[in-house]
Amino acid sequence: MAVDLGSKKIIMIHGLASKPPPDFTHHLWRKTLTENIRVSHRQLARSLDADADVFESAYWANVIPHHIPDDTGYCRKLGLQVDKVIDERREIRDSFHVGMKEKVGSFFKDRGLDLVKLLAGALSVKDDVMTDFLRETELYEQDQYIADQIRAPLENALRRAWDEGREPIIVSHSMGTFISYDVLWRFSHRKTADFRKYNDKRVKMFITLGSPLGDSTVRGLLFARHHLDHSQRRFPTNIDFWHNYACLGDVVSHQKNFNNIFYQPMRELNLFRSTKKFRSIDYVDLHNPFEVVSHAGNRNREKRNPHKSYGYLAQPRLGSWIADYLLDRLR
Repeated sequence: MAVDLGSKKIIMIHGLASKPPPDFTHHLWRKTLTENIRVSHRQLARSLDADADVFESAYWANVIPHHIPDDTGYCRKLGLQVDKVIDERREIRDSFHVGMKEKVGSFFKDRGLDLVKLLAGALSVKDDVMTDFLRETELYEQDQYIADQIRAPLENALRRAWDEGREPIIVSHSMGTFISYDVLWRFSHRKTADFRKYNDKRVKMFITLGSPLGDSTVRGLLFARHHLDHSQRRFPTNIDFWHNYACLGDVVSHQKNFNNIFYQPMRELNLFRSTKKFRSIDYVDLHNPFEVVSHAGNRNREKRNPHKSYGYLAQPRLGSWIADYLLDRLR
């Protein structure tokens, strides 16, 4: 069966700004997503291999003052760690995912991991992750010139997709999730010329990975903060499906409140095009096997970072939902 991908666009937006150069970040994200899909949809993955235009990155790290991209040596080691994540996903297939009826402790024990040690190890990377996160969120809040530059790559990618008649989805991670939320909100509600013509455009899926949007302080940074709870202007109005993914031990996405904060009030306001609950899903306590790249400063520290994007991009349910989107099975 031939797959026509000409009407699709997967827009990817990263999180914290300490990143490999744009081309390498794009390569790793595209590779991880494609290999995730390949586990169950080989022909579709072959079509993705042949059509690089389906993927687009809204890369913003290089607008941060004094940003220095990761060097070649780090990128090489990072690529090897990403390959390990892909290999595990391929080897154990859907057992990569903590099932809905599966006990979390048993899942990790079966993989030779002690849950207490795993969570303690996650806390050992907390300071590094949160220091970067807080620094960049402060910049996003206080310097609107920089904030506009951070949002611009995603805004322009969406405009291109809509102008070309494509049906876009957004795959966002960490800080990229609330950047995306602000961008979708602006396209929903702003009436200036560069937004008004897109007020009725929609994204088929909004995917948030390792998102801090459950945190009230983060929500206090957003444009929507100026509007009353449960009013239509509190939320983007242009999302068909919104799926959130949170891994066990991820210090950035530890809140489990997406249904109460977002999904239920958005359903009550009829902002999704269907009342079916699979339009909005909050996947929590997921397994992120990513091991950090070793360097002189972390040799004696915990090697797992459950916030890292690549462990999210390999999630089986993410792969199956994106495959359904590409195959026009989302209803």
